[in-house]
Amino acid sequence: MTIAEIRKLEEDREGRLNIVHLQKEGSFYHANDWSAYLMTKYPIGEALNKPMAVTAKKLKDGYIHAFVGFPATSIGKYVPNDGSISFTPVSDTQIDVNLNLDFNDATVEQVREMVDEWKESLPLAENRKQYRDDHNIQTQVPRITKISDIIGRILSIPMEDISPKQAYDILRELRRDVAAIF
Repeated sequence: MTIAEIRKLEEDREGRLNIVHLQKEGSFYHANDWSAYLMTKYPIGEALNKPMAVTAKKLKDGYIHAFVGFPATSIGKYVPNDGSISFTPVSDTQIDVNLNLDFNDATVEQVREMVDEWKESLPLAENRKQYRDDHNIQTQVPRITKISDIIGRILSIPMEDISPKQAYDILRELRRDVAAIF
């Protein structure tokens, strides 16, 4: 689902203020914008004990896109099927969850203002281009010419100190170096 489609889905809320749209993307479920707000402000399941991390990005048009996610295999932890909420499978990639909240006769516009204020208060994620410039992976993975060098490099990678993006970039470089040897 594209960002434009997500925005349209999240903004079309007439009469459905308390619905969380969970989008399946790969092996994760994501709640975007209004749905992310609901998941963080009215947590259920495991999120009651461990707050969900929110990612917020400012798009080129100035729109702030916020989302939370969790592994699809853990949906029962984050959205328990205990009768306190109701599920509605919409498609293979979307589940709607009714949180049974009462917004005390608030209008869509009033809740949208709360969601927008919340999104404005979130710290924005780093721009990926700047992140790549600041953490140029080329300087971290020297050119390798022997298998023993590759093994040494793998063993020297501080996995607990690097981001998933850095790990992916290192893996891509090592894969390229292995292909060059063979």
